[in-house]
Amino acid sequence: MKFVRIAIGASLIFCIIFTVLIGRNKLRENYEYTEPQEYKGIITIWQIDGFEGGAGSRKQFLLKVAREFEKENDGVLVMVMDQTLKGATENIKSGKIPDIISYSNGLEVTEVLTKINPSQKTKACQIGNITYATAWCRGGYVLISNPELTGSVFPEKEIENLLVSQSEYTQPLTALFLEGIKAKNIKEKKPLDAYIEFVTGKTPYFLGTQRDLVRLGNRGANVNAYPLKNYNDLYQYVSVTSADHLKGVYAEKFVDYLVSERVQNRLTEIKMFSEYYTVNYDDEKYCLMQSVKGFKSISAFVSPEQLKELQRISKLAVLGDTEYINKIKNMLV
Repeated sequence: MKFVRIAIGASLIFCIIFTVLIGRNKLRENYEYTEPQEYKGIITIWQIDGFEGGAGSRKQFLLKVAREFEKENDGVLVMVMDQTLKGATENIKSGKIPDIISYSNGLEVTEVLTKINPSQKTKACQIGNITYATAWCRGGYVLISNPELTGSVFPEKEIENLLVSQSEYTQPLTALFLEGIKAKNIKEKKPLDAYIEFVTGKTPYFLGTQRDLVRLGNRGANVNAYPLKNYNDLYQYVSVTSADHLKGVYAEKFVDYLVSERVQNRLTEIKMFSEYYTVNYDDEKYCLMQSVKGFKSISAFVSPEQLKELQRISKLAVLGDTEYINKIKNMLV
């Protein structure tokens, strides 16, 4: 019996020594093996311009941010490509999908989106309680007047003749309606055409965007400007669309970098505004536009058909038709 106890004791001591000296290293090896590997490769981004920016190129801004991100994430390369709305839609339908898409209203993209949890969130980017995008920059609507034609009263609650800068899916008249301003006569034109008509000096009121303030500022024009405060859909959204889990992790990491305070404060480079931080401008009109917060908007995922319908009924509402007021309000978030 004494021999058996000695044998058992020796075995226990051996097991302890083995575990401490050898087993510990084996456990560490298994732990390191199950650690997720760092991604080494290319992340692709599509940049789609659905509305006019402020100045410069949103693609070039994203490229600058991409180069910084690459330096902080060794082995990761970020490729940014321009896409038209039509081209992106066709590519998605054919199964050609990037890792990240930067877009605005009008792109049918919901079926390829990945759930994300960004550090900065935008209400318009949620379906239920799940977030599928966030806004990395925004513009804004502004009612501009020629003081030589309108005098000092600005803005009027009912405008006789209104010129509107209208992109394919933007909603400037929704913004005007929610401001409580009506118009008797409305002329809608493509953005550049509308600006050119306004600077001829024969148009009293012009419903434009931050891009028009940049153009007018470069021209040295004397205008009044009233930022619309109750509604905005001029957002550049960003979503992760990668089907690869590891690439998706780094794609979301890029999204977080893009909406970080460090990057957002540099939106002055493209004369755009931040949804989350105060971007400082020297120009008083731009400062006013940046200071506006708490807009109503529409979902980032509204269909093109719904967007066209909203344009139609908003115009009728601005012209004085009260039939569509509740329908407009029910589309807002």
